Amino acid sequence: MRFKQAICFLMLILLCFPMGTFAEDPPAQTFTLAGFDNSQYRDWATNKFFGRMEDKTGIHFEVKQYTDAAAWTKEKAAMEPGADSLPDVLFKARLTGDECMNMRKSGVLIDLKPYLETCCPNLCAILREKPEVLSAITLPDGSIAALPYIADPSMQNYIWVNQEWLKNLRLEMPTNAQEFADMLNAFKTRDPNRNGRADEIPLGFLGPFDLKFLAHAFGLIANDYNIFVEDGQVKYMPLEPNFRLFVTWCRDLREAGLLDKNGFTLTDDMRTVTDSKATATYGAIITPMAADVFKVSWAENYAIMPPLAYDGEQVYRDFAGPALRGTFAITSHCSDTEAVLRWVDSLYTLEGSVLAGIGMRDVDYLVDGDGTWRYLDAVQSSFDTFRGGSLIEGGSSEQPGISTGEFERLMSGSTMVTNILNQQREFHAFVRMPFPYYTLSREQSETVAPLQEQLGYYVDMQIARWVLGEEEISDESFAAFEAKLEEMNVKEFLSFWQDVLNQM
Repeated sequence: MRFKQAICFLMLILLCFPMGTFAEDPPAQTFTLAGFDNSQYRDWATNKFFGRMEDKTGIHFEVKQYTDAAAWTKEKAAMEPGADSLPDVLFKARLTGDECMNMRKSGVLIDLKPYLETCCPNLCAILREKPEVLSAITLPDGSIAALPYIADPSMQNYIWVNQEWLKNLRLEMPTNAQEFADMLNAFKTRDPNRNGRADEIPLGFLGPFDLKFLAHAFGLIANDYNIFVEDGQVKYMPLEPNFRLFVTWCRDLREAGLLDKNGFTLTDDMRTVTDSKATATYGAIITPMAADVFKVSWAENYAIMPPLAYDGEQVYRDFAGPALRGTFAITSHCSDTEAVLRWVDSLYTLEGSVLAGIGMRDVDYLVDGDGTWRYLDAVQSSFDTFRGGSLIEGGSSEQPGISTGEFERLMSGSTMVTNILNQQREFHAFVRMPFPYYTLSREQSETVAPLQEQLGYYVDMQIARWVLGEEEISDESFAAFEAKLEEMNVKEFLSFWQDVLNQM
């Protein structure tokens, strides 16, 4: 009797719940997503990243990928609140500060700040540790329209020195401007590449932009606008007393033949060396990565030079800062902001960043018993295709999340990568942002752009004239220089940035 009752009860369950209900996962929440990605081989519609994230989070995206930057910019400008065509999410969005403010004001983008504490614990933990990132993503009205990619360490324009040449000449890394000049002179005169020819280029650089990274040897660091903050006041580096010392030093290096004679004319692709039989000719070079301009067998011999000391202090310009802003935003069309934020918060973990930029464990790479990892042979043999089909990292726009450096340093056999990452982390202790993160409105940008265009160009051209010896460095030439800056409204320029700083 009990057996029949059990059968009847089971039949009742089967009638109420169709076959397969218990075996199926709950349906994924579906949202629309649009963004910019011009990476070769990558098609978001087939890229495995989104599917892998769906398996982990239950969030499905119908994606629309723009591969033309101008078309994506035009699309963002045309977005309107309430439109059926408005996507729920902007991903790899390349949102400028001006776009964020305008799209917040129009109602296209929502304020993410009220949701972060409850929906983004991983991101919030980083923001508490790095308050400068929180400042960077907060708009002047206090809202947060877009989330960042966070680099650790941030990208810099380093001075790379050929360690093999140092070893050949029994030299140490220089610690100040004089030792740096002495090292360059040894590179020029003592045949460090041991080929019997005077073909050495002591220091490679690209124009005044690169040279200004040497100004730290005289206690000067400034941003691309040549400004910096000291004791709450905005100052202009070309008007500082030590600027003349810096320019004179560079002129002396040039006259001694220690600077690349083509440094004011070459472009990066022209100084790139790929000939496998070529002999190294650069003793030091100013560039973000030596491997960007040299073949690997050369690049592995270069090390990052620690900042040169001035008055007992080492300080260096933080070129980019840790936050790359505008990577991810949610529009007013989205029906579940919290769910989407929980999705993106997973990218602010090492596991999530590895999925975006390295791949999936046991599918794309293996972790060995010693804790190191390596790609599968099939991945290595066709890496570009793999990267386009399985990873979302790369291209001309960044995804939200964090860098994978902590994981990359564990890559099997990657001593070069590990060494570079360790050097970058040590170097990071000396970097400082000359001016805090800021967000300009369109009106502000239109005000300052013409001032910067004329001032910035004039300063760079004058540096080149002095260093190349086309114009004498003298009291008269510097007085004329400062008078010209005043004529170009440098005081108005500084007043503008002082107002920006005061409003932060």
